[in-house]
Amino acid sequence: MIEAPPAEALRAQPGWFNRSTLGVGLASLFSDISHELATAVLPAVLLSLGAGPAALGWIEGSADGLSAAAKLWGGVMADRVERRKPLASAGYLVTAVGVAAIGLATRWWHVLLCRAVAWIGRGSRSAPRDVLLLEAAPSFALGKAFGLERAGDALGAVLGPLLALVLLARGVEARHVMFASLLPGVLAFLSIVILVAERPHTTSNASMQLRASLASTGASFRRYLTAILIYGCGDFSRTLLILYATRHATGTLFSWTAATLAVALYVLHNAVSSAAALPIGALSDRVGVRRVVAGGYLFAGAVTAAFAALTPTPAVLIVLFVGSGLGIACEEVGEKAYAASLLPAAARGTGMGLLAATNGIGDFLSSALVGTLWALLPGRLWAGFLAAALLQFAGAAMLAGLRRSAV
Repeated sequence: MIEAPPAEALRAQPGWFNRSTLGVGLASLFSDISHELATAVLPAVLLSLGAGPAALGWIEGSADGLSAAAKLWGGVMADRVERRKPLASAGYLVTAVGVAAIGLATRWWHVLLCRAVAWIGRGSRSAPRDVLLLEAAPSFALGKAFGLERAGDALGAVLGPLLALVLLARGVEARHVMFASLLPGVLAFLSIVILVAERPHTTSNASMQLRASLASTGASFRRYLTAILIYGCGDFSRTLLILYATRHATGTLFSWTAATLAVALYVLHNAVSSAAALPIGALSDRVGVRRVVAGGYLFAGAVTAAFAALTPTPAVLIVLFVGSGLGIACEEVGEKAYAASLLPAAARGTGMGLLAATNGIGDFLSSALVGTLWALLPGRLWAGFLAAALLQFAGAAMLAGLRRSAV
């Protein structure tokens, strides 16, 4: 737990809400509006090109794999360059251009190339942006700073799909919606360039091998990553929850179809996550980040177990999707803030890249686990959710048992 400094030190330090934390928060907001807007219409674009689920699977899988590798690369580079701001801003610009370029595609593999380029940019910017954020806020307020960034990201995940629905309802073609994503993407780039102020720092040895760079993060941080990986292997994609609600919702709500209900639940999930991010960040600064993350892991495990145990009526699904949004907020706000408390200054970029890559690996494995069990045991959907919940509980238990040591 990060101890709060005395009142004299608090007055001497800059506030956590400043132009840099605002710039990062706005960048996350605009960028998520951009790619969520595009993601909402991506299936329609592929169908117009004569492609189907297999093509979408290749596109998403390739993009996620390249993004995970780019996250690690971006983290290592953040420690080896004198200025991290160009790395972060370039990543936002590449993502914006890559996503919008999908509107020019005439073959499904054109979409694959554009999505891959966009997600390489998205991955490479992650660690440099996180380091810029943690250096912009005082150590005792990192929870609030990362909470602001996560709130912007989650709010973008609400506004993006809603904006896509508005444009489609007004007769805009799916391909042209892709072009519309360029504006918020460029605004994300400008938010970093104009608002974020970078502090000078000492670079690590550029000739250091990757293994040595990873080792420099410290044993405490690597044990922390192990807990995150165990939890992550049960933290499956929320897309599976949308599919679950679409196929298995019982009863009606406002005469909505199951598909409409599922989309509404996803928007509700993201809205809850956005609203909860900043208060959870403030709570973590008060009671300790590790406690908030471990508690969030336990809560998420309970929600997943409830998916396995309860009949999916609309009322039950509303409660569970709200719970899932709260769990996500605890996880995404607290994980980075606690990582910052464990990492030595010279390895912050590498550590943040490792954290992002570990989460990516966990997301892939957990979604594969739940999806495979779902396919193999169609009459026992509870099996996949229960397996995921047990992994989440195991990650929470390991994290709760960690003690911070010198790094």
